[in-house]
Amino acid sequence: MSGLRRSGLATVSLVLLFVFLGGRVSADPVSPGQEATQQLFLLVLVPAIGIGVFVMALVAYAVLKFRVRKGHTTGPLNPETHNRRLETAWTIIPAIILVIVGIAAFQTLITTDTIPQNPDVILQINAHQWYWNFNITYVRNGTWLNSTGQFSYENTTGAFTLKAGLLVKLVLRSFDVAHSFYLVDFDFKIDVIPGHTNTYWLQPLQPGDYVIRCAEFCGAPHWTMTASLHVVR
Repeated sequence: MSGLRRSGLATVSLVLLFVFLGGRVSADPVSPGQEATQQLFLLVLVPAIGIGVFVMALVAYAVLKFRVRKGHTTGPLNPETHNRRLETAWTIIPAIILVIVGIAAFQTLITTDTIPQNPDVILQINAHQWYWNFNITYVRNGTWLNSTGQFSYENTTGAFTLKAGLLVKLVLRSFDVAHSFYLVDFDFKIDVIPGHTNTYWLQPLQPGDYVIRCAEFCGAPHWTMTASLHVVR
């Protein structure tokens, strides 16, 4: 394949990547954590692609300019080996980029890992071989009404329902082996370890049906360990 074709394919791939990512980011976020994570991802990805293209362009320039060819079989007689300005620049600029990414990463962690002190719902997620059980306690009065009126507790297996906008505190426990609670559309994954309780939080924003999987191999029927989250208005 010629260099021109390779360059064309690389350009098309980058355009498609940005279109795909732009479509995902422009869509309404399904949770605050997902929104913060995607913003951090783009903050890292876009400069990384720019830096990669810049470095590849420099390498291509060096290869073309200093290649052995007719009339150019030897290098410069007095090549420059030290350039303090250039060395300072390629030290300071990456340091600034790392500081910016570090600050953004800490801000993202504050969003994703700060558990609300006054949740609307406490959701206990119990992992078993090979199913998910959910114990839901509605802490605030009026957060939920069913056909028979207001209730404060619910126990379900395989699926559960939440109202959009509720702050949910998650308490995750395993009763046998290691599992991993993976709420696919929320970009949310947290390990569920026997003998250890993990605590996290969630706030669904968009109504819909969302798939839950186990992302840790937990035995032969591991692939059947799925569940559903139904988010309603």
